[in-house]
Amino acid sequence: MELTFIGAAQVLIGLSLLLAGSVEAMFGFMLFSALFGGSAAIALPALGGSSIPPVQFALVFVAMRLLVPGAGQMAALGQASRANLWLIAFVAYGAVLAYIAPHLFAGQIEVTPLRGRTEARYISTRAFIYSTKPLAFSAQNITTSIYLIGTLFAGIAAHVACQRDSGRAKLVRTMAVVGILHALIGFFSIAVKGTPAEELLLIFRNGAYAQLDHSYRGFVRMTGIWPEASGFANFAVVWFVFVFECWLRRIDTRWTGTAAIALAGALAFSTSSTAYVGLPLYALMLVARGLLFPGALRADRAMWIAAGALAFVAITCGVMLWRPVFATEFVDLIRHMTIDKTNSLSGTQRRFWAWQGIEAFLYTGGIGIGPGSFRSSSLATAVLGSTGLIGAVALTAHILNAFKPLRFSTYGATEDPALGTGAAAAWAMLMGVIVASISLPSCDPGTDFAILAGAALALRTRAAKPVDVRLHMAQTFAMGPKPQAA
Repeated sequence: MELTFIGAAQVLIGLSLLLAGSVEAMFGFMLFSALFGGSAAIALPALGGSSIPPVQFALVFVAMRLLVPGAGQMAALGQASRANLWLIAFVAYGAVLAYIAPHLFAGQIEVTPLRGRTEARYISTRAFIYSTKPLAFSAQNITTSIYLIGTLFAGIAAHVACQRDSGRAKLVRTMAVVGILHALIGFFSIAVKGTPAEELLLIFRNGAYAQLDHSYRGFVRMTGIWPEASGFANFAVVWFVFVFECWLRRIDTRWTGTAAIALAGALAFSTSSTAYVGLPLYALMLVARGLLFPGALRADRAMWIAAGALAFVAITCGVMLWRPVFATEFVDLIRHMTIDKTNSLSGTQRRFWAWQGIEAFLYTGGIGIGPGSFRSSSLATAVLGSTGLIGAVALTAHILNAFKPLRFSTYGATEDPALGTGAAAAWAMLMGVIVASISLPSCDPGTDFAILAGAALALRTRAAKPVDVRLHMAQTFAMGPKPQAA
């Protein structure tokens, strides 16, 4: 076990907050640590070269702050545990299965390991794409089970912190700042590509991941301090939805609006298929909400969105007139990253990885072969193949419990900032699940998911009894929206 310079800095900050900081301050420390997605706080060479990312390491100090004698958080922890009961079931089953299933089904099925060997050589492209090995227990089963436990505690910590309005405000402001920094670092990584200043970013990209720096026809892929463009875009999409939803609900608008603009710009130039699929999909969801619930989107917000769309069209037309070649190349880039990718070698390999989860699910009779046992390219099939039917049901129930599809506050405007922030967190969580279902290699939904779900559950407890959406839809079309309903 080796402590990196990032981990050392976290120790200093974490101990300081443990001695003199509040729960909300420690929560903000954990949120800020999520910015360093390509970094390592602790290197674990004994576990196959794995590492502990900063956000997971920050959870150690959060746990100490909540569990230290005299902290007075036992009641809040009890409430958080009850609210996250489905997530507890998912993690508990997955953590146990990570150690049992690889031995139970050892050698009976061939899978692509979650963490491949970079020194491996293949005789052909086909051999590389369909590379597998007999199922066996590995260090990745251990690390994935640890990550799952960290994900669980992130959700519990978020619930505890957001039970108070100061925690809610800390979540909104911190993630707005983190979103702005994430976007600025992304643009900086493009600007300094190939220059000595790039070394500054490489210092922070010390995680045990394949640190990729690709380009396509002169377009540098935006990675920031993340391992690759897809991870950078995944983080940006999720938190863009959160800050944008907060802005729609007039929550800390100066910061959330700025963060939404910055993240939208970064996603547009990220050259990531995750961004080019995620943004249009969210736009369609937003339009659908507006059509199903007329008036749920405030008039001033609708005007700002329309103005932004017109500005985008005007800028696009200007670029096409000024540099037609650039416009053509950028359109070709988007087509390459979306439509063409399905038939590429990468697309073929990702389909093969995703199908492994279904095969593992069927072969084990719905039990699963354990978290960390194979590499997928979809959270959905990774959960099915790793944790089987029990894990899939538990995680789905947790998602529905946090999203609350039968609450009108999920779709309509509300004057309560807690309800509004909770709904924003719910939409961001849902968007994260959708994006992860086309990209995530593991069954661990991640700390971002857990934080958003935990916050949504905590902030929406003051809501009234759930109501039938169909009833509200009928009332909406007949008499107009009722934003005061929860």
